[in-house]
Amino acid sequence: MPAKKAKKPPAKKPSLLKEAAKQVATDADQVREDLNKLLLSLENLSVEALREVSDRALTLIAEKRGEAKRSLIGGVIGGALSIGESITGLFSRSGGDAPKKGRAKKAERKWKALKRSDAE
Repeated sequence: MPAKKAKKPPAKKPSLLKEAAKQVATDADQVREDLNKLLLSLENLSVEALREVSDRALTLIAEKRGEAKRSLIGGVIGGALSIGESITGLFSRSGGDAPKKGRAKKAERKWKALKRSDAE
């Protein structure tokens, strides 16, 4: 009987995570190249043009900072609302009376005992 040949395992396909990581690295390299080109092109501009670039850059920074603040505030408010709903859910009485605990039970027993003693 001839010996069976071992089957080759199928070639592994790179995971989506590894592909995404490679793409991010490629994109980052491209951004660095573009930024370097932009910075080099600034050297050829006049003072007036540089002021315009600076003003526009400052405007963009202010807009992005405002968006970031609004996003942060929205996230904090959303989280607070979620926590409030969770707390409300913990203390709400759904499906009838919740079992009483601790002092409430003790007070109820005392009240019943007082009612009984008054009835006698």
